[in-house]
Amino acid sequence: MSDALHPYVEFVFDADPILASGQGDTRGRTRLGDIEPEAFAAQDETRARLLAEAEAAAPAEAGTVERLEQQVLLTELRTTCHRSETEATWRRAPYWYAERLGAAIGALMSSDGDPDAAEALLARLRAIPGYCAQAQRNLSTDTPQLWAELGLSSARGLEQFLGRAVAGYAQTRPGTLGDEIAAAATAAAQAAADFAVFVAELAGRAAGSWACGREQFDFLLRTYHHLDLDAAGLAELGRELVERERAALQRLAAEIDPGTSWQAQIDRIKDWHPQPPQFLRTYEDAMRRAREHTREHDLITLPEGEVCELDWVPEFRRDGLPLGEMSPSPPFAPGLRSGFLITPGDDGEDAARRREHMRDNCFVFATSIAGHETYPGHHVQYVHHKLGTPRGSIRRYFSTPQFVEGWGLYVEDVLEQTGFMADDRVRLFKQRNALWRALRVVVDVGLHTGTTSLPAATELMQREAGMDPHLAAGEVRRYARHDNPTYPSSYALGRDLIHRLRAEHERARGSAFTLRTFHDWLLSFGSPPVPLLAQLHLG
Repeated sequence: MSDALHPYVEFVFDADPILASGQGDTRGRTRLGDIEPEAFAAQDETRARLLAEAEAAAPAEAGTVERLEQQVLLTELRTTCHRSETEATWRRAPYWYAERLGAAIGALMSSDGDPDAAEALLARLRAIPGYCAQAQRNLSTDTPQLWAELGLSSARGLEQFLGRAVAGYAQTRPGTLGDEIAAAATAAAQAAADFAVFVAELAGRAAGSWACGREQFDFLLRTYHHLDLDAAGLAELGRELVERERAALQRLAAEIDPGTSWQAQIDRIKDWHPQPPQFLRTYEDAMRRAREHTREHDLITLPEGEVCELDWVPEFRRDGLPLGEMSPSPPFAPGLRSGFLITPGDDGEDAARRREHMRDNCFVFATSIAGHETYPGHHVQYVHHKLGTPRGSIRRYFSTPQFVEGWGLYVEDVLEQTGFMADDRVRLFKQRNALWRALRVVVDVGLHTGTTSLPAATELMQREAGMDPHLAAGEVRRYARHDNPTYPSSYALGRDLIHRLRAEHERARGSAFTLRTFHDWLLSFGSPPVPLLAQLHLG
């Protein structure tokens, strides 16, 4: 393939410069993109045409990378066309606008060493008032009340981000440019504040439903995840996973402390936690140990130049991220740098809420999750994704949570198997987290097929996974976003599919099998649905 982008990616990046910036592409960096209804309609028409062309193309030979390329393109087009019809995010999700604006500005502020980034930032800041005004015209009462509440929090976070972080950035720019950025940031912050007022009013009229429905859920399982499962089958699988993981957790707890329940043991472990200012250092220490273990046990190739750094989650993202998130190396940007972002403590919360947040970030949890997020987890996986896919491949652009989150959860098993989790407390927390991921399957199906309410799902997470109320509520609210149906299920589904594929490799290679060889192979095709890789292997 040439160095040119895939034609579909060219179209997407031209239509959505904010997405392009997030992916590491510099086109349109002075724009926020056209969000008028006519623009969305035109994009839908183009996607439908591209889908028809892709479906009419002659299939490549089965079992080849060329066939994988075609399948990934069809997966992307079929899914995005269908979701555009059923979700209408631009009419129903206020947080979508606020989060995108934060990402549009944040991507340019983090462009270290780019002499043109500040000028591009200024242009985008000046476009924010008009963007917010159009967003208000777009949004309808079909907005779900929950999405309006998330939008209000995101808009207020965006206002703070513009008024603090961007204002601070302006002070680092020389001459009049810094003054212009500061003035534009002030106007943008006011626009975000006005948008928040609008969203607060919209929340009182919002009458839409956030549940995607059984038909959409089944479509995603079949077309996006390439699974021979429907919602009913996944619900049954989820219940089986919960029983399996609960029994394993109870057995482990009985081995460690026969007279104490696993809930009491977890509760005791969570009391050993850092203070909020030490959160970053705590996770950084755990990440360093995971990296050393990865190298020592030769689990996967660590490419030269890769780096993962710790930072705080920006204000506009914190309401939907009770603990944090991974900000991987953008696929089209130079370099191999990722960010592991942690949600800081909030001094504005009451004492009980602050205590819950500290307990959720206890030292043992940091150790149990660091490998999942960094080494050899998401950071390493995305680095391999970038290096293993040609720039002109649709696989460079595309990724599915089934692969990404499945890999992260699979990594936890690998780390335990190779001795990283030798501490009984870490093993117990890891097994409790396995139960948490199994419960996600049950909650995911229940929420989006209308058989489980938000309060019931939150109570289930507290009762069955031993989660504090703050974390449980934040988790469940995240599951109800427009982009999250089937996402919570992807962790356990992807993990088990990867284990299955690994078992096939072990049988085929016998004594020649190594974890490093398998992992390097697995991560060399990007992040497609795992069943497509199984076809490639068998072919």
